[in-house]
Amino acid sequence: MDLSTIANLATALTVLTAVIFGLIEMRRARREREERAAFAAVQAILTPEWMRSMLLVHNIADDATAATIEGDARVLDAASAVGIILEGIGYSVYARIVPLHVVSDLMGGTIRLAWRKLRPYIEEERRRTGSNKTFEWFEWLAKQIERYGPGKTNLQTGAQEAYLDWKP
Repeated sequence: MDLSTIANLATALTVLTAVIFGLIEMRRARREREERAAFAAVQAILTPEWMRSMLLVHNIADDATAATIEGDARVLDAASAVGIILEGIGYSVYARIVPLHVVSDLMGGTIRLAWRKLRPYIEEERRRTGSNKTFEWFEWLAKQIERYGPGKTNLQTGAQEAYLDWKP
């Protein structure tokens, strides 16, 4: 084997090593970004305002109308707070900043419930303003979770059961 063949082989191995290293780093960076985004989503919902607001939204009757929601200032404020947070999370999922499966696992049931309770109010607000922009990403997120992210948990099976065999 002559010197030029050895040099070409060394160059090829160096390039191959660099490509493999680059791919590994890209995967690591993506995983790190997903973890940061999931942490930010958790922080967004672990505030006292979110908890109070979501409890009020949770207690809205299933057959409540927009007028019923608008008639109670506390409930209307809670609806706005929940809608705004879910609007931001919805856009973050759309922009692929936060993975859908993370949001679905963390708060899929909450999102579906909030959409079901607030839908009449949001649809009336859209009709009143003539704009479909009101909480558009919140609705989009609820629909995506229904389509793609039902997850292992539901009203009958909580995380304590669905992930009982989890290992660190």
